[in-house]
Amino acid sequence: MNHELTQQVANLIKKRRTRKPSQFKKSPPPSSLIWELVDFARHAPNHHRTEPARFYLLDPEQIQKIGMLFGEVVKGDGEIPELLEKGDRKAKEWAEAPGLLILTQHTDPDSLLSRNRPEVFEEDYATCCCIAQNILLLMEAEGIASKWSTGPVWDHPSFNSVVGVRSPKIEKVVALLFYGYSDQALDERKLAPLEEHMQGSCF
Repeated sequence: MNHELTQQVANLIKKRRTRKPSQFKKSPPPSSLIWELVDFARHAPNHHRTEPARFYLLDPEQIQKIGMLFGEVVKGDGEIPELLEKGDRKAKEWAEAPGLLILTQHTDPDSLLSRNRPEVFEEDYATCCCIAQNILLLMEAEGIASKWSTGPVWDHPSFNSVVGVRSPKIEKVVALLFYGYSDQALDERKLAPLEEHMQGSCF
């Protein structure tokens, strides 16, 4: 076993945490780098080789529109003052993000595989989550801060058109990956003792 390489990977996994891209570092990483990282990240466990992940790399104008849409979703019917304030705050926060990559799951319910093996939906979702984690780790390795969000902006009727979702009837949003450079420092995340979550002997 290559313990040195294992330790490097382990440190990267432990180091990566949700960090908001700094508002003082507006310039995002080059899109060519994001394309390269996504291409690497696609090498993830994938039963039946369905390649279910779809990717949408948004430009600054799209990011601003997505922020506005999410603000409207958060505000709801506009009758709760707290939600109005939160909606404005979220709209501004999202709109100012240097970069946003949206990952969706493309699983056709009418395909022969889906009809014969309904569990493929969960398997494809698991694959997409593995790809998302790969992207986050690769970004961390490049010094890029990231945040995996599941804020339900896709509930807005204009979401698909703003993003340009190719198959809106059969694509499900898995992750909104905000990214950029950041100076934010975070303490190490503490987990419960492994013994509380694992069965079996240590030989």
